[in-house]
Amino acid sequence: MDRFDVAVIGGGPSGLHAASLLAEKGLKVLVAEKKREIGSNVICTGIVGKEIFQEFSISPDPVIRNIQIVKVVSSSGNSLHYQHPSTFACIVDRKTFDQALAEKARSAGAEIALGTWVRDVTLGRDGVEIETEGGDAPARTFAARMVILATGIDYRLNKKLGLGVPDDHLLGAQAELEISNEAAATIFIGKSVAPGAFAWAVPTVEGRLRLGLVTSREPRAWFLNLMKKFYPEKMDEFRPESIQIKAIAQGLVSRTYGERVIALGEAAGQVKTTTGGGIYFGLLCSRIAADVIHRCHQAGSFSAQSLSAYEKAWRESIQREIIVGHYARRIFSLFSDAQIERLFDLVKTDGIIPLVQAKGQFDWQSGLLIELAKKVPPLSYFSDIRKKLDLFDRFLS
Repeated sequence: MDRFDVAVIGGGPSGLHAASLLAEKGLKVLVAEKKREIGSNVICTGIVGKEIFQEFSISPDPVIRNIQIVKVVSSSGNSLHYQHPSTFACIVDRKTFDQALAEKARSAGAEIALGTWVRDVTLGRDGVEIETEGGDAPARTFAARMVILATGIDYRLNKKLGLGVPDDHLLGAQAELEISNEAAATIFIGKSVAPGAFAWAVPTVEGRLRLGLVTSREPRAWFLNLMKKFYPEKMDEFRPESIQIKAIAQGLVSRTYGERVIALGEAAGQVKTTTGGGIYFGLLCSRIAADVIHRCHQAGSFSAQSLSAYEKAWRESIQREIIVGHYARRIFSLFSDAQIERLFDLVKTDGIIPLVQAKGQFDWQSGLLIELAKKVPPLSYFSDIRKKLDLFDRFLS
């Protein structure tokens, strides 16, 4: 039986980055990924903050476009153009991005087992056993001193091993269109566009547009409605079966550690609750996890008490972002289309754009959200929203 210090279940960005960092620290690491190819069939807009490459020592080669200008469009077609002082985000090719992380992990010494579905994990007195199967490959059993669950929205192992799962989810839908004209990244908002969240159109390589939305219900129907409303000329040639659907975790997870196990990334609810993006928080928490696990390895203990330092550290880092973002998004989902139109008029006249330019950060949004709530009082129930967020801010502080 092959033996490892740490087995990582899931070969997305969070799991791969944790594997890379742990292997660099001298631990023997296995990554078990059920897909036969890293980064294949990923449902993601591919937008990341520009700081991510330097902060996590990732090559910028997967970048296919920089973002400095964003257009925001209401359900009626009313639009705002926002230009940041400099590039604030990038669009990456997710397959190339993930494969670069995998290569970095391999170079550090981690073993990556592709096409390997983890059927079961059993906790023992001296470690864990991981039972796998993989299509045509024979079933295998691995042993490790501890396991990281980086399984995305598959919570089967979370539940078996006594960890929490997110209480709330949104539903994402995305497809790619061929388009002739160059366009800025666009966000669509309104109850009649994407109830509960928002939609987007992001140009990628020349002639291609990534169209998608996040909503609280019926993502396929709302996606087709979005196309019919804003891209009617594409309806005849579009194949509805090309729409990809994904659930997106929302909100804090009650417990992300246990005896010889932690959850990481979307499996731990480490997702931006404003946009549903999970890459940055997942990489950040991977770094925290690697530091804690390395200390546990040096101390010779992977007990729940030792691993609890991981949960304490990641909550101190991003809990405020998750809670404030979740709260703000749910309040925004109550706005009618008419109230959103009034918001557009307000943004054009009330000095909000300079506030966003001064305080806006792609991955750290709670401070801006609270400042915006203080700045936008005119609608009938905005003052109540502002008071709630002020109380929330004091509570989190």
